[in-house]
Amino acid sequence: MLGFALVLLSACGNPRAGGSADTGAAPPDNTPRARPSVTLRPQNKAGDLFRTTRKLRVEELTEAERYLTESEETTLTEVLRVDDAGRLLSVRRSWESSFTRLTHGYGKGEEARGALDGSVLELTQKAGGVEARRIAGEADVRGANFLIEGFDTGLLPLDPVREGDYWQLEGNRLGGLNAFIEAMRFKIEKNKLTCQLSRVTPTEAEISLEWRISGELQDAAAVLVFSGELRFDRPAGMISSFSLKGGREGRDGTQIEISIDRRPVKGWLDLEK
Repeated sequence: MLGFALVLLSACGNPRAGGSADTGAAPPDNTPRARPSVTLRPQNKAGDLFRTTRKLRVEELTEAERYLTESEETTLTEVLRVDDAGRLLSVRRSWESSFTRLTHGYGKGEEARGALDGSVLELTQKAGGVEARRIAGEADVRGANFLIEGFDTGLLPLDPVREGDYWQLEGNRLGGLNAFIEAMRFKIEKNKLTCQLSRVTPTEAEISLEWRISGELQDAAAVLVFSGELRFDRPAGMISSFSLKGGREGRDGTQIEISIDRRPVKGWLDLEK
């Protein structure tokens, strides 16, 4: 690329003898192209339905042991009420499946249902948080912290952005994402997530993610590093996928994986993957 640029500079700085010979070809247009700005904010409306699958995989390796924790949760959300900007104010959410599998070594592992498996809740945004009302199931929701929108929504930029732009989030602005790490008994001291709009098309926007966390794990200083991406479905006005992979700095292999897949559905029986 550098050689090509030098050739162009040389051609521009050394016109051929004789002045204005007409080669019949139009001169190249080197005018910088403007990067159009895009707004990446969810746009919901009452009656919308979407299905979300969240997965978490944590592998812990020692010199003699292997421990694997896998969690998966699939929910179906019906939008009941939104504000003027299309942000969710009230939803009905059904936990279609929820389980955790614990594996010691490389065997089959033991699987347990999640506390919300089979539950249906109505969630309403209030000034002090989210109010949960049980519609079906036996889950005890008292004192539980729910999010009407996923934590991934909080990673989207508030202002219009252009391809190549980046922004950073730190501290408690990553509260929902931090919960995954804190569940591993990791004490977070500092964290910074860098997001960059890497590609924009009429149908999709891709955002690259780089996350670095420093703190304490099992009474020892530790640093976690992750990389991944977020995809925003522009026609649907929602995040369609989110993924992060990483682990302790300086160790080979991936120890932690977090993924979310989301898609709009046409009805409660729309089970197409």
